[in-house]
Amino acid sequence: MVNANDFHGGTDSEVLERAVAGRGADGIVVIPPRESDFEPERREWLIDRAVLIPENTTVILQNCTVKLSDRCRDNFFRTANCGIGIEDPPKITNVHIRGEGLCTLMGADHPRATGDGTKILACPCPKKPEDLCRLVDWIPEDRRKSGNLDFWDMHERSYGTDAGKPDESQYGDWRGIGILFANAEYFSIENLRIVESHGWGISLEACAFGRVEKIDFDAMMEREIDGLLQNTENQDGIDLRNGCHDIVVSDITGGTGDDLIALTAIASPKYLPGGSMRTTHVMHNDWTRRERDIHDIVIRNIVGRCKSGICNIIRLLPAEAQIRNIVIDGVIDNSPEGFRAGSVLLLGEGDGAYGRNLPESIKNITVSNMICAGRNAVTVPGYLCDSVFSNIVNKNENSPVFEVFRSGGMKNVLMSNIQTSGKTVVLEHE
Repeated sequence: MVNANDFHGGTDSEVLERAVAGRGADGIVVIPPRESDFEPERREWLIDRAVLIPENTTVILQNCTVKLSDRCRDNFFRTANCGIGIEDPPKITNVHIRGEGLCTLMGADHPRATGDGTKILACPCPKKPEDLCRLVDWIPEDRRKSGNLDFWDMHERSYGTDAGKPDESQYGDWRGIGILFANAEYFSIENLRIVESHGWGISLEACAFGRVEKIDFDAMMEREIDGLLQNTENQDGIDLRNGCHDIVVSDITGGTGDDLIALTAIASPKYLPGGSMRTTHVMHNDWTRRERDIHDIVIRNIVGRCKSGICNIIRLLPAEAQIRNIVIDGVIDNSPEGFRAGSVLLLGEGDGAYGRNLPESIKNITVSNMICAGRNAVTVPGYLCDSVFSNIVNKNENSPVFEVFRSGGMKNVLMSNIQTSGKTVVLEHE
């Protein structure tokens, strides 16, 4: 076991990298509050690039804060097998991040980029309609003068100080994810608070036999920066991507700007090598060499909400892929009275930008002990079959418990102990 404060470097990033490199046979690296003869009053770690976690390594954070500097356009932590220039990340095993006490990962004061690969960087990037009409040039003049803005006037751009810099990508990508594990087996991430991540809080790609637990989120898809409320897109909590299986996600709290937990098996036909930009995937997507489905996942003990009001607590999205064998148990939407976000559980998507939802694309799902306060309780725009729902409470009197948008979108689904404040349990659209 080594202590990061026993190492020296010109920057905090160098200190942490040397501590990881200098770990002993047990592979344990302890990161307590920062101690240094330089800036002795600063106790937080301020990093300029991701801390890479090699195989057989456990990083233990002890009552400390790790913050991204304004120079950083990278993750907090990333498995060492992936990154720019690594086209085919090899498998990595036995990698762990564990917090002890109150351990916080915090975004930069002035992020260089936020949002995913579809979001254009802007600086400033106003959130309020009146500031958009007053300060930006990407919205047509007639809409700015009338104030009649649409959804994408606000949401197609995201804050980043790299905006307009000719040598920098003008879109978000996987570097904005807080903790990024790829092709990892026998892993764990636990007991952390993630505040204002630049994109998703945690993303797992093709990971297996692991757990993510006791994570608290604080993000709202907007931040006040330099006296202006700025738009910061795509602040999901936890995302499991194609190829993830045999994983437990438990004891998740707090609020996010985007989906709190998302299982997204999006099998794009356009080939991208590993480390590509303008994508949230750090791995390649050659589906002849890796699995496209997500399966055998447990999600339990979730108490939280989507603070932006436009997204969901749990989302299952298969496009040209399948999500199966999923257990969801114990979900409380703790939105304040009168606040209506999206669905508590969103199953599938319309056949649009992500690709097709295939018949039987979501199957063998069990959902139990769920309290819903959103605009929708369970929304099914895709295909759901061979599943069980029990002990569901819908607090929204204006919403059905289940809303199904396709003919044949829900088949062989057993329901029991469904309580609703409204009049309709299942609303099926033709």
